[in-house]
Amino acid sequence: MRLNWAAVLLAGVVDWLLGAVWFTAFARQWRAGLRMSPEELQQYSAHPNYWPYLIALLCSVLMAYAIARTVAHSESHGVFRGISVGILIGLAAAVAMITEMVFEARAGSFILISAAYPFLGCILMGIIIGAWKGKAQIEAAAPR
Repeated sequence: MRLNWAAVLLAGVVDWLLGAVWFTAFARQWRAGLRMSPEELQQYSAHPNYWPYLIALLCSVLMAYAIARTVAHSESHGVFRGISVGILIGLAAAVAMITEMVFEARAGSFILISAAYPFLGCILMGIIIGAWKGKAQIEAAAPR
């Protein structure tokens, strides 16, 4: 099965936007776990750097690609398959983050906020990729 690149790109952008909403909603708790002094945070905010946002977008698209490849190699393709693949890949990402952060002795709230984002984001991307049927899939499913 070929990949639906439009679905991959859309899923990546939607995940990236979810990150913006997620970290804005939990900004106070997340910033408290950054271990930056208020002066360091102020200095960082005064000189915006757009590279982290571009890297985050690229990583979101790469995660969507991994989900799409996994879904494409399965026997079934649909929303539920997308969700199950999203859960699996999101869980792997979250567990890797948690493992790192517990050794950094991060606060539990920081760990939860940071690790929950890729978990939920992968599920969302799985839904988009699983639900979006490409033109070739629609034509193959059409009665002849």
